[in-house]
Amino acid sequence: MAYDYPAEKLSVYVSDDGGLALTVFAFVEAAKFGSHWLPFCRRNSVAERCPKAYFRSNYPRSNETKQIKVLC
Repeated sequence: MAYDYPAEKLSVYVSDDGGLALTVFAFVEAAKFGSHWLPFCRRNSVAERCPKAYFRSNYPRSNETKQIKVLC
């Protein structure tokens, strides 16, 4: 998520034996969070793209950051 690369030129392939529905659930949740987090980073010029590191730092408090933190 930290790369500033055009999404239409990027593909991710995951090989899984299909044994756990949890794997699919985890990917769906990660994709949902990424669809909110990456635009937030671009709009606010966030250099530290790791959510855990960003929220441990002294980040500006706003309604938008509260909503993103809840998703995290």
